[in-house]
Amino acid sequence: MFKKVLLGTAIAVCFASANAAIVVDNTVSGTIANNFDALGAGNVVGLIPLSGATYGEHFQGQTLSTDSGFDALSGVPSSPLVLLANPAVSDNIGVLSYNSSGVIYGDLLSGVGEGALSILFNTTTDLFGLDVVGTDSGAFTVDFFGTSGSLLASITQSNIVDGFYGFRATSGEQIAGVSITNTDPAGIGYDNVTYNAANSVPEPASLVLLGLGLLGLVATRRNSKQS
Repeated sequence: MFKKVLLGTAIAVCFASANAAIVVDNTVSGTIANNFDALGAGNVVGLIPLSGATYGEHFQGQTLSTDSGFDALSGVPSSPLVLLANPAVSDNIGVLSYNSSGVIYGDLLSGVGEGALSILFNTTTDLFGLDVVGTDSGAFTVDFFGTSGSLLASITQSNIVDGFYGFRATSGEQIAGVSITNTDPAGIGYDNVTYNAANSVPEPASLVLLGLGLLGLVATRRNSKQS
């Protein structure tokens, strides 16, 4: 797999519903980035937890099938999102060395790169991007899910070449997880996954301390005016 053919790129964007709020934006750059250089090559038993995200095959509630030698996913994930691995190691995800870098892929009957890959983020993100490698002018599809498993959008990019592909949420619910499938003749892999951690929300105790601090500041100003 991973035959590299440099052809012109034509990008097709397909949204799953009128409420979709994800757009193609290849300029995105997140605060978190995952690469797979430190992982040993080979098929993985189970899931791969990394900083900020966990990598697996599909989500609970999705139906996994095959279509013309590639994984196909259908159905709606259950709520909350639960990431699953394929119990058959030869059909699960894996890591290989490609151009001196670790690359993650979905597997199908030892067909490296033809399988599905799904990512569950530790917190929701407003953007998502990754390098796609080993392309052969095929297509890949990213399904974006909210925390409840709702499908936010489904975007297909065709005639792909090796390079970076990014996506951004413009409004509405942010991205909690993604599933990626492809129909590239040679299968494809992924590297340098980037996304954002959700904006931190102060804990209740922090809010109380903030309130007390503001009251103290007001009192200090009043005293200085009266003196």
